[in-house]
Amino acid sequence: MALGLIARVSITPGKESEFEDLFAWQAEQVRANEPGNKLYRLFRDREKAGGYIVMEIYDDEAALAAHREAEHMKANRPKVAPLIAAPTVLELYDAV
Repeated sequence: MALGLIARVSITPGKESEFEDLFAWQAEQVRANEPGNKLYRLFRDREKAGGYIVMEIYDDEAALAAHREAEHMKANRPKVAPLIAAPTVLELYDAV
């Protein structure tokens, strides 16, 4: 069963551009290397500075697990971590 994930991310003020650049590289890698991913897109909050959501769709739980363990994800996490201002909130949904 397909599933959707929304990740709510808060970035430290002044670090937004750096985060967006790192995410762009990460999204390119996801699209190129994760056939079970159907959507991986970053959206910037219009009202809250440093606020973003990532919308993701995966074929199934296995595809999500593969995403979490992918080498490109492991490589980018230490670069993004210092830019995060608050814990990321994950929301997981089942497709209907």
